[in-house]
Amino acid sequence: MESDDKHDPEAVKERRRSKRIVRRRAEILDAAKTIFLAGDYASVTIDDIADVAGISRATIYLYFKSKQEVYEELLFRDLDEMITVLTTSFDRNDSVRNNLFRMATGYMNFFRVHPEYFTTLSFFFMPGRKETLPAEAAAKISARLNDGILAIEEAIKLGIARGEARPVDARAATLSLWGQWMGNAYLAVAGRTTFYERTIEQVYADGIDIFLDGLTMRNPA
Repeated sequence: MESDDKHDPEAVKERRRSKRIVRRRAEILDAAKTIFLAGDYASVTIDDIADVAGISRATIYLYFKSKQEVYEELLFRDLDEMITVLTTSFDRNDSVRNNLFRMATGYMNFFRVHPEYFTTLSFFFMPGRKETLPAEAAAKISARLNDGILAIEEAIKLGIARGEARPVDARAATLSLWGQWMGNAYLAVAGRTTFYERTIEQVYADGIDIFLDGLTMRNPA
């Protein structure tokens, strides 16, 4: 049965308005990302963002209160993309090995598409790490980040409960794995993987294999 509001003119108008808002915000964030990556945060102005977006500064203020809010939303948008990859990779009907391998691959692919989040931008600090994000913004980002970490932990706990994994401290194992992924990303940024004649794919693949060999049972119950 079709929803009644499908033919309601006001409902149709509101849906179109919502889509325009989402599209315009995305355009502003895309423009802002270009500017933030090109120069120092302190030197960027709303006018700069407006010029790249091809709109007026007044239009930007219809969607964002300040340059800082633009930056915060930019961080959250792409972080949300990564966390969504992790949470949707978790399948309760699959093995802990397959779940964690998919998550590792998703994290690696995010890094390959968004290396700037490990070089120029940062989830918790302004570029240059000179000043922290406001508490409310940091809490929002931290909460979303925690969703991804909890998905990893849940996969490990489920593997333990099924006898697929050793009875380890699931949270400690999760943080160890998360730290491994972050470290691999920074190694690639620093050029160390290339220096040692290895690709980032090799580093992630071998790293997750070694971790899983230590975590999983050879003969699961």
